[in-house]
Order: sequence, then structure tokens, then C-alpha cells
Amino acid sequence: MSQSSLTSPRTGGRPRDESRDLAIRAATLDLLAELGYDGVTMDRVAARARSGKATIYRRWPSKLAMVLDSIDAFAQERMPTPNTGSLRLDLLEFLVSFHEAIRSDRGRILAELISEMPRNPELRNALRRGLSAQRDASWRAIAEKAVARGELRAEVDGSLLTEIGTAVIVQRVLLTGDPVDRAFLETIVDEVLIRHAG
Repeated sequence: MSQSSLTSPRTGGRPRDESRDLAIRAATLDLLAELGYDGVTMDRVAARARSGKATIYRRWPSKLAMVLDSIDAFAQERMPTPNTGSLRLDLLEFLVSFHEAIRSDRGRILAELISEMPRNPELRNALRRGLSAQRDASWRAIAEKAVARGELRAEVDGSLLTEIGTAVIVQRVLLTGDPVDRAFLETIVDEVLIRHAG
């Protein structure tokens, strides 16, 4: 199933009320954080968002589509692609935003979804496509500017670098509980990412 198939096509009629989209996404994220993926139902989302189920189904064909779109919107808001004019600072700001997002109350959603992935192949595959695509898109935007500035070799596999950086953060936040401060993130950037990118 392609990522584009997860969202309902727009049809004719009245213009879509974007405030309803925001309310439904917020309700979805809140329920994910409180109850986990299994606890999210269209009825609960409709009640929390004070919206009709028909309104939800006009926007998303399934619970999976609604959940993934809500997470994607959250990630785009909380983890924008940086453009500082420096590869080092872009990478650092990317990791800072990633860390701040997953340590928030709604960031607990990531842990819930990771635990659900082995039991739900459809969720696992869709998350892999969506999250990987977003991370890679951010890297491409950072890399194109860095190559143009002469800070980065065009052949460097940047998606692997960003995967390493985010994996270390996820391990500390979700598994070990070890601190993640700016000095630690600077070490990741300087000793791992920049060293292999040059």
C-alpha cells in the first residue's frame, strides 16, 4: 500500500474546514499517548474532537490512515528541516528538534507504536515508509545545501548518518534513560556524523 493511498481524495462540495482536521489530529495524538494504538477508535476520536464519524471518514479511509497522517503532521510541525547555512548546525538542530519531539508527552506515542509494530504488519510497514521518507527528505534538503557550499561530498550516504543520530537518541530516551543534553548531541554530530560526512 502506498503512502498516498492512506489519505482520502478530495471530492466536490463545500471547502474543507481545516480546523476540523487540526481537532481530529489533536484528538488522535492525545488518545495515542493515553491509550496506545489499540485504544484509538473512530468513536473515541470523534467524541474527543467533538466531530461526527462521517467527517472523519471523509478525510481518512481508515484508523491507520488517520493515525499516520496525525503523526506526520506532528513531526513536520515539531521537526522542521533546518536551514542555518552550516552542515554542522543543520545536523545539530535536526537532532535537537527530534529529541525535543520524542521526549514530550506526545512523543511517548513513538514508544507505543514501536511496541505495536511486531503485532501489526500494516502499521509496521506504513510507519517504516512514512518515517523513513520524512527523515530522508530532511536529509536531502540539508545535504543539497551542504554540497553546494562544499561542506559535503555528494556521494555520502546521508540517510545512514541521520539514522545513526536519531537511533542513539531513541535508545537513550526509550531504553536506557541516559541523559541527552546539547553537549551530547554536539558529540554525536562532531565525532560521528561530521567525521564521516567530510
